[in-house]
Amino acid sequence: MRTEKSILNVKTNMFFYAFRSILMFVVRTVFIKVLGKDLLGLDGLYTNILYMLSITELGVSNAINFSLYEPLAKKDYDKVSILMSFYRKIYKIIGFLVIGFGLLLMPFLSKIVTDIPKGINIYLIYLIYLFDTCNLYFISYKETLIVADQNSYKLFKYNISFYVIMYLSQIFVLLKFKSFILYLLVKIVILLVQRIFINRFISKEYKNINFNNDQKVSDKDLKVIKTNIKGMFFHKVGNYALNGTDNVIISSFLNLALVGIYTNYLSLITMTNTLLSSSYKAITASFGNLIVMENEEFQEDAFQKINFAGHLLYSFVSIAFIVLINDFICLWIGKSYVLSMYIIIVICFNFYLDGLRLCLDSIKDASGTYYQDRNVPIIQAVVNIVISITLVKPLGVLGVVLGTLISNILLPCWNRPYVVYKYVFKTKPTNYYITLIKYIITYSIIAIITFFIKNKIGLNNNIIYFKNENFIFYRKMFFDRVKKRLFK
Repeated sequence: MRTEKSILNVKTNMFFYAFRSILMFVVRTVFIKVLGKDLLGLDGLYTNILYMLSITELGVSNAINFSLYEPLAKKDYDKVSILMSFYRKIYKIIGFLVIGFGLLLMPFLSKIVTDIPKGINIYLIYLIYLFDTCNLYFISYKETLIVADQNSYKLFKYNISFYVIMYLSQIFVLLKFKSFILYLLVKIVILLVQRIFINRFISKEYKNINFNNDQKVSDKDLKVIKTNIKGMFFHKVGNYALNGTDNVIISSFLNLALVGIYTNYLSLITMTNTLLSSSYKAITASFGNLIVMENEEFQEDAFQKINFAGHLLYSFVSIAFIVLINDFICLWIGKSYVLSMYIIIVICFNFYLDGLRLCLDSIKDASGTYYQDRNVPIIQAVVNIVISITLVKPLGVLGVVLGTLISNILLPCWNRPYVVYKYVFKTKPTNYYITLIKYIITYSIIAIITFFIKNKIGLNNNIIYFKNENFIFYRKMFFDRVKKRLFK
């Protein structure tokens, strides 16, 4: 049953994220054509700022998720009720804290947002982003239960339906009204309704769970939760400083337009990573069940198989990005949005390293090993920020992404396997390190050869017709007809 649910979750997650990525790409294309790179940069910047506020969540959802695996596996619904009620109360407090911290940040926006686009109220737009972030904490806490119970596939119909409605509505608003604020409001309203529907569905699906249970969490469970929250807090802070500060540094030291250009690449990478990592998220609950039910040898064997698949998958996609992404950006939105190949290589190598660690992260989440390496993300974050700020002036965007890469190589590549092998598999990670080095060498050789062959062949835009005048004629005719249908 565990395997069947894992497969079903992987299939539905991958289909949903693939379909969603296509629609996101279409929306982003329309956004760039209608509103331009400055507002695109503002969108990326505010997304990073609100991501910073998510630190307030302290990793509570991960800690509760871990605590739910055992009672769900043993069908101890009384304990599940107590944990979910506790989770509901904590998430409400977090929601109010996010609102408070979010409002406290408002006076500093003018210092962070350089070259403000004409006619844009950066404070009003920020409040819209803040509301979208905050309502999550008051409505969506029940999703942790259905994910931990390996039943996230049951949310597929709600997710796919509402996201299709949202993206199509955003496209309509952009083309018809050319309004950034309406574009944001459409997202907020539709996702709010989606969260309410999902909340009600989970309540009906788990009728034997009392989400308003008055019993207190046992001292033993509370101690485990507190320990995991302490560990996750450091991971949250570290992950934000690693992944959420690039746009802030680029905006503060360079300009908002460069944020927009950089986020085009980042969005393509993120969409792809979301699609690929959805399979890992789907199997995290299965790992949790595996840790409860199986021995360390069995767990490590399962990990090795999934880790190898991750290496193959991320090697292929990362190398494809190195070779093709600049050509694609040029065809998609024009040469003025293209970054240098040095930046692309660093971004794609980071993407590959992140992909290699996904299986390790799934094991860590499933086993609750957050506290053991709590200081490492903070050290990594400091290294990243110091290097990025030091290099941003002489090297520009390249200096910022180099900060991420160097901090990536120095710490998590070596520390994370050590923690998983020591505390979960109860053995030494020597073989993993040897395998990791082999993977990276293989990846690097194939990337160099592929890039060399591509340059020798001289692949260019004309090969795939995007610059062909006949193709342009039919493309223009198609979009003209679409516009007439929408706005007749």
